[in-house]
Amino acid sequence: MRYLLISICFIPFLSFSQSNTEIFLFDINTKHSKIEINTGKNLSNNKGYDNQPSFVDDHTILFASTKNEQTDILKYNTSDFSKTWISSTEGGEYTPLQMPNKNGVSAVRLDKDGKQRLYAYDMITGESTELIKDVVVAYYTWFNESIIVSAVIENDDLNLYVHDIKNGTNKKYASKVGRSFHKIPNANLVSFISKSNSNLWQIKSLNPLTGEIKLIANTIKGVEDICWLNSKTLLSSKGSVLYKLTLQKDYNWKKVKDVSDDGIENITRLAVNSKGSKLLLAGDVAEDYSLLSIMDSKLQLIEEHAAQIVDKHIDPFNNRNLKEFSNAFNINVIVKSFPAEIMYYGRDNLIEHYKLFYENNEKSSVKVVNRMTLKNVVIDEELVTLNNTTKRQVTIYETDDDEITTMTFIENSKLKKKQEVLINEQIEMYNKKDVKPYGRTFSTDVKVYDFPHELSIDGRPALRDQYISLVDTTPNLYAEIVNRIIIGNKVIDKIKTTINDTIEYTVAIYEIENGLISAVTYIK
Repeated sequence: MRYLLISICFIPFLSFSQSNTEIFLFDINTKHSKIEINTGKNLSNNKGYDNQPSFVDDHTILFASTKNEQTDILKYNTSDFSKTWISSTEGGEYTPLQMPNKNGVSAVRLDKDGKQRLYAYDMITGESTELIKDVVVAYYTWFNESIIVSAVIENDDLNLYVHDIKNGTNKKYASKVGRSFHKIPNANLVSFISKSNSNLWQIKSLNPLTGEIKLIANTIKGVEDICWLNSKTLLSSKGSVLYKLTLQKDYNWKKVKDVSDDGIENITRLAVNSKGSKLLLAGDVAEDYSLLSIMDSKLQLIEEHAAQIVDKHIDPFNNRNLKEFSNAFNINVIVKSFPAEIMYYGRDNLIEHYKLFYENNEKSSVKVVNRMTLKNVVIDEELVTLNNTTKRQVTIYETDDDEITTMTFIENSKLKKKQEVLINEQIEMYNKKDVKPYGRTFSTDVKVYDFPHELSIDGRPALRDQYISLVDTTPNLYAEIVNRIIIGNKVIDKIKTTINDTIEYTVAIYEIENGLISAVTYIK
């Protein structure tokens, strides 16, 4: 959990600074005091200010993020990569933390009139309530569900206070402190940074119940951001380098990892989850830092997970383990014939179908020979062997929550190579922005669908009008084929399209009739 000073003079600096901060997530492996930290994943992917990350649990993360020049609370889910905005006040929210034993988030809010206070926000509605009145809190952490330890702005200093929000008391314990506050693991103590000696900053502990303060260690010179990996080991940073200090073992801070290869020029905040297995970093990145490769990496993670879900049913199918096979599917799974004809519905019907299938086929197996993935959708080109006969088919799997939710079969028919030539010509004309030849690759009554079967364009004139509009507004337009499957009269392409400064991926399922494209189904 990491914290930002939010004085009235500091916020304008943030608003007009050229620095670009991003939130990164790392995995941590600790063996015999040796710490290994893997390559980071950018969670924020947002040009502008993203900072003060904290863990709600192993899969849920909070941080302050800017949208439309407004800094609000963002909740990020690592399981499905979803982002949810919690606050939407006119003020800016900073340092969001999960409130102990409550479905709420606390954050420091700076209103447009200059008022700065600590608020509680409902996780669902975003409604806010002031937690500590008449005190200007800059940084803070929760000791328990009623006690907060914070740095309060008084004149030109940050001073250490303990607030009992249940009894409405505020008590000062130290002067000249830093911005880093943490509950120490396995102890009824909170660590803070003492700056009473300007030449030697120190990490100290506070017992909020007794007021007792003890020295823990010295900081890295000029550094005030730390976090606890466990009850004995501290993490800190300087520039792009992470350091660790194990109490009663290390005499000085020891280098763990340089994260400059992840695009981080300067680490500004750190946070570790309760298990000590995940590390969050907020860091300044270069002005020319590109999000494209990061977005590709993030998309790759989603697609790898979808592929793993689909893989769970293949071995059980080949081993005729009907129970394990069926468990890979959602209880309400839908099985279809392309494009949208429902064959049957539900896991119980799937079990009955494959029970009969195994009875009618003494030998059966499936082998994936080509695969393309797009977000949560997996498209497999499969060789299916039934007894002594092998056939090709394509299956489109949609996944969610570690299960297959729909399975759509595309049956094979006679392969015609000239169909590939037609699609290549269509792509070439698309990239040349040659409207008439591009349009002539489609039939006059061509239909364009959004998967599975929602009509979006009807007829060649409508398709050409949309393409002309796209060309007029997109000087930098280019499509390239990433992967291709050909089955019967269908060509299935995964396409990477450059649209000005952004990259988009789609899957196009082309249907060819009489030498022209008669239908296209897009998976986006």
